Amino acid sequence: MSISKIISLSLKGLSKYKMRTFLMMLGIIIGIATLTVIVSLGKGAEQKISKEIQKFGPNAIMIMAGGGKMVGPPDEKATTLTIDDAKAIKETIKGIKYIAPYLQKQGQNVIYGDKNTTTTIMGVTTEWQDAWDWSAVQGDFISEEDVSGMTKNCVLGHTVVTELFGGQNPIGETIRIGNVIFKVTGILKERGAGPMGSDMDNRILVPRSTAMRRLYNVDYISSIRISVESPSMLETVTQEIGGILREKHHVTPPAEDDFRVITSSAVSKMVKETSKTMAMFLALLSLISLVVGGIVIANIMFIAVNERKKEIGIRRAFGATAKDIKHQFLAEALFVTTMGGISGTVLGIIVSAGIALFLTMPAIVSWEPFALAIVFSTIVGIAAGLQPAKRAATMDPVDAIRG
Repeated sequence: MSISKIISLSLKGLSKYKMRTFLMMLGIIIGIATLTVIVSLGKGAEQKISKEIQKFGPNAIMIMAGGGKMVGPPDEKATTLTIDDAKAIKETIKGIKYIAPYLQKQGQNVIYGDKNTTTTIMGVTTEWQDAWDWSAVQGDFISEEDVSGMTKNCVLGHTVVTELFGGQNPIGETIRIGNVIFKVTGILKERGAGPMGSDMDNRILVPRSTAMRRLYNVDYISSIRISVESPSMLETVTQEIGGILREKHHVTPPAEDDFRVITSSAVSKMVKETSKTMAMFLALLSLISLVVGGIVIANIMFIAVNERKKEIGIRRAFGATAKDIKHQFLAEALFVTTMGGISGTVLGIIVSAGIALFLTMPAIVSWEPFALAIVFSTIVGIAAGLQPAKRAATMDPVDAIRG
């Protein structure tokens, strides 16, 4: 029998039982739609991670007080980093372009007039803007004179400006941090969300000396930001930093380090591993859906074979071979899964676009979902339709006509 004839008979057979055909397709639609969403959002996440790593800095190294392996903000209870540590690193290690030790305090209350907000206070030096590649877009950044003179000048992040001043220009105005009055001298360039999703614009920068003496009266720092001359030097510099700090802090194995050294590659690896774990979980769910859909198709196909015995017997009586019958029912299963795969891909793209629109998550439509739909649909169609097709082909024509 020709391929065109097989296709014609298969479509005719499926069109007689529209609801049954739809129910067979449903599991495939759900499974392929889920896979499409995973691929689209996964590619969008990769693109977003790449952008966030650029914000962290491809040449950057962060040293944070407190041990542990988690990537995140510094432990504010830890007092293990000092300015002397930063000096030792700067004087000993080659390849460092910028180094900026700073103090950080989160959840600090800031007041302007009758308005107040909670933000992060960072005591920095002028090198901070070079190490972070992040300067003032309006006004002036913290200067060396501010640090040496312990001035009460500050630079505001965009979120703080919005919450305290709205549309008003804050430069020249005064705010209160704790019991200290500060004058606003600059506004930081807007940065957006960080690699871990935090708001990088919700911060206020003050001179490091002012933060350490006038605000918090401490002799330690929270973090050291380092920018190396080339990304190829990250691993070497990181190892040397670890060696220097262990020696200065008298940390010997098996004791745990009382500091954390984080690079852009570490941030990227952690975020990608988290995304990969979630994607694998969702992929497993979609595969389970495809397997269940295949089982449903197989069961309904067996029922269809029993109900269509007379049709099979008549076709055999008029010259159709067992092979023709087998091909017809196998083609029906393939049509169901293929149409389900195409429909699932379209549904998945629509869902991905909806998620990207309402949850501000990036989604990238590519050729992979279509390829996956064809491959998985074909595999499921053959697996689900093979046994019912064989059963239909092996029926005795006389018994089949009798029903």
